[in-house]
Amino acid sequence: MRTNPLRAVAFALLAAASLSVANAPAAAETFRLGVKTDALSLDPIATSDNASIWAQLLIYDQLVRPTEDGTELMPGLAESWEQSADGKSYTFHLREAKFSNGDPVTAEDVVFSLERAASESSNWSGFFRPIVAVEAVDDRTVTVKLDEPFTPLINNLAMFSAAVLPADLVESQGNAFFENPIGSGPFVLEEWQRGGKMVLAANPHYWQEGKPYVDGAELVVVGEDNSRVLQLRSGNLDAIIGVPFNQVNSLGADPNIDAGVANVFRIELVQLNTTKEPFGDERVRQALNYAVDREGIVQGILFGNGKPAVSSLPVMAYHNEELEPYPHDPAKAQALLAEAGLGDGFSTTMLVPSGDATYQQVASAIQANLAEVGVQVRLQLIESGAQWDTTKSGDYEMSLSYATSDTIDPDQLIGFTAVNPERANAYHTEWRSERLNELYEQERRTPNGPERGAMFKEMEQIVHDGAPFIFLYNMGAPYASRSNVEGFAILPTSNWRLENVKLQ
Repeated sequence: MRTNPLRAVAFALLAAASLSVANAPAAAETFRLGVKTDALSLDPIATSDNASIWAQLLIYDQLVRPTEDGTELMPGLAESWEQSADGKSYTFHLREAKFSNGDPVTAEDVVFSLERAASESSNWSGFFRPIVAVEAVDDRTVTVKLDEPFTPLINNLAMFSAAVLPADLVESQGNAFFENPIGSGPFVLEEWQRGGKMVLAANPHYWQEGKPYVDGAELVVVGEDNSRVLQLRSGNLDAIIGVPFNQVNSLGADPNIDAGVANVFRIELVQLNTTKEPFGDERVRQALNYAVDREGIVQGILFGNGKPAVSSLPVMAYHNEELEPYPHDPAKAQALLAEAGLGDGFSTTMLVPSGDATYQQVASAIQANLAEVGVQVRLQLIESGAQWDTTKSGDYEMSLSYATSDTIDPDQLIGFTAVNPERANAYHTEWRSERLNELYEQERRTPNGPERGAMFKEMEQIVHDGAPFIFLYNMGAPYASRSNVEGFAILPTSNWRLENVKLQ
């Protein structure tokens, strides 16, 4: 049969094109997450802001990690561990894992990293203070020795500050290492446009085989809430955190979007600088708590997605269920102010995170509540990162803020928000209770159980009565994602582990 040469060439070209398409690599899948603020640093022992913490947890791994429901710990780089009978020694057995450059994770890396976390140069040394020695038994076995039993230790080893780093690279590069860090987590830093976005690539050597499911992730900084929502709706982002509560339902009604509110260990509060008058007077601080209508804020602004708070601790292990929130009682507030010699009220300034629609509504409600008892509050909008630096320096009077727990044990957050002296000096309020400090030291030496629980309950009562904050509410974390996103979840510790995310 005679063939048409042009047709033969056309068929050949078509076949070649088909083969080329069949052999072409699949389109790269990048998960784009809209976040409020950028990280400040990728050094685990040098930062305290959540943006840095949550980014670090994508790049580095720890020996252990919390379960997704936040009720217990599960293996991380350590596939198993045991504690000695006297509570003064832990032995960890490492799994076979590699850093993102292909080098193996060894016991020596663990020794170096934990010694660094416990060192004087660490902002988090208090969480590892009882450690007297970290020893490599062999390449995959590490023993941590304590000078006394330290109940929070195992939970603290799940913190970002206990990240396992490659010892030789950190020692040789110094601080420069953290500009282009190497870790054993699911992702590796590819590019960091500070203030813009952090570009992450999948770690090709990640120990969880087959994960992450996406080729990469981008943490895109969009400081203004409504802008994040618009970018999600347009498809420029695959998911966002920090959704205004008044938009959760409307986003959920969009067939292309899934929206929800995650249960997290989080507390919203107003920091009161007790070194600034009149906040050094307990009566004034209590008056401010009586003046604020928490239930009105929860119902009117959060659309019921929260509960009035009783202290600086969220609802988690050992929570004091018997404590009641300060009731909305303007008359009681005025009486306390009069008793403190401020019957005519006073004027002050409150820092409020800019770009956060919910916080701005809450701030306006607080401003109106306090005006009813003669306290005139000027609202000062400030970028979140600058707010942290300002409160840390003590150059503020009131500050609308929040705190989250990085562990499933309340030791971390009671130490952060209520102990002074400690790393944050009662979350930059400079408030101090000797009895609370004493209980804090005791609970750290007491095994888990009713006795330790009673100590936390008493500490919560002391914080409640001392009122170094206006306690506002415990709320969930609102988020939303495109309907083609599977596996995105916010954990009780408020971070997200993106290795389980899939794009359909």
